[in-house]
Amino acid sequence: MRNGLPEIEGEFSIRHAVLQSYMTGFTLTKNLSLDIADFYSLHDDIRTLTHTRKVAEEAMRIANLYGENPAVLEQAALLHDISNVIPVTQMLQTADELGIPILDDERSYSRIIHQKLSKAMAEHIFLIKNSDILNAIECHTTLKAQASLIDKILFISDKISFDMPGEHLYLLEIRRCVDDGNLDKAVLIYLDTIWEQRSKLKLVHPWLVSAREELLHLIKNT
Repeated sequence: MRNGLPEIEGEFSIRHAVLQSYMTGFTLTKNLSLDIADFYSLHDDIRTLTHTRKVAEEAMRIANLYGENPAVLEQAALLHDISNVIPVTQMLQTADELGIPILDDERSYSRIIHQKLSKAMAEHIFLIKNSDILNAIECHTTLKAQASLIDKILFISDKISFDMPGEHLYLLEIRRCVDDGNLDKAVLIYLDTIWEQRSKLKLVHPWLVSAREELLHLIKNT
């Protein structure tokens, strides 16, 4: 274990040639913090690197609040947006070439596929084998029904780590609920906010809809 992170096991290999172009000049060292910094620097994407580090810090903090493994959340957070190095115009084609299942709704808004692409890149480039980490990455934008605690922590950490202009009172309420031990309510506040804006959005993902319906039922009956 280095820097509090479990080492990534396995020999470096690219299972899918479509990812090879994103690996030119990159060497995997098994120190994920350094590897992520090198990878984003190689692709001149310091903005995503900065966001990623904020999400990782928040995810570890929340993990400690809820008794989860902070090292697992750190890995998931560091990798959750790794597919941002792929141009949005190429995301759909890349996902198809990787054999990633894509919903019809996702084909109407290809940017949403980045969560599934990040999972694939975490697995095949960074050799992550922990299914909890991979699953959390896969739904970090939309969440999904039957989400795990790790899924929810990464999801909400991502949402409250964005630097958005203006005052957003719902984010303050989300942070208060997280700190008060009510993660499900915090997640539902965000999902409700998206639902209320659905007529203005390009896509309300089916996973988000099912996650919201499940939480509404859960909270109503507790």
